[in-house]
Amino acid sequence: MNARVYALTFLLGASFTTGAPFCRAQSSAQSSGAVAARITGFTCRAELIEEGSKKTAQLRPSRDVGQSLHAGSQVRCVGSGYMEILEPDGQKKITSSQKWVTIPPIPHDPQYSQIVGALGKLGIPGATRGVAASSLILWPSEFSVVMPENFAVRWTPMAQKFQLSIMSEAKDTTLWGPTEVEGGTGFLKSSEVSAILATYKNKSDSSGLVLIFSPANTTDWEESRFSLLKGRTEQELNDQLEFWKKNTNGVALHLGLGYSFSRYKLFAESADEYDSALKSAPNSRYLLEDAMQANRLAGRTDRVKEIQTHLAGRS
Repeated sequence: MNARVYALTFLLGASFTTGAPFCRAQSSAQSSGAVAARITGFTCRAELIEEGSKKTAQLRPSRDVGQSLHAGSQVRCVGSGYMEILEPDGQKKITSSQKWVTIPPIPHDPQYSQIVGALGKLGIPGATRGVAASSLILWPSEFSVVMPENFAVRWTPMAQKFQLSIMSEAKDTTLWGPTEVEGGTGFLKSSEVSAILATYKNKSDSSGLVLIFSPANTTDWEESRFSLLKGRTEQELNDQLEFWKKNTNGVALHLGLGYSFSRYKLFAESADEYDSALKSAPNSRYLLEDAMQANRLAGRTDRVKEIQTHLAGRS
């Protein structure tokens, strides 16, 4: 199996649940019902006939940007304007002159295999749906990845002070802290900590890190292990980000960047991108769901509640 096909099966099979994705991926990639495109915007009167149906549905820009399209579905523009969709071989613009356009099956070896993962929304191998309900630490979550310049700590606000510290995973080196923090804020972002992490990242022997959360006047404590992206893995991510910037724009760009960040468990950056995509169509149920899932993984509980309230108000 060559590298491109391997990437295709991996991206198609990735999900929020653990397990072996590859068997599912190989069969679904060839089926007519596979997710084969996403609507990333339209200015025309857009219509859809879903695969296996004969009913024509009119699409609404305020609601249907971000919708997934299955292979065999048909879309068209009526009148002036256009529709943009994201397919495995790139972005496509559809106008009224093209009549009905049928979404083709996913090719066995697509030109841009990386796009396939973004078509199926968030895809994170081995990830959970967020932090454990009992955890006070919201971010960084267990086994997440952070960028030093964006590092922040989020926790469930509490009416007491506590101490934070960061140690190497071997717990033989304290990088920062213990530092006393007001529990009621629920958030800490420090340029000092960012600088310490940036310095640590550049060490050739740097290992994973542990955030230690110690409420005052108690023997209870929590910890969350996280890591910094570096070396070959960081270069792979940068190559993917550059790919999206060169080959997509608008909503498709943010969905692509968000997907790539999520693959590398950079959930904070991923959430930022899905929120940016949502700005283009703030009432789209599809983009709202994407943003909600991404923010849940980033430990942004207030933002998740805000999106849930917005979704509930639309029903």
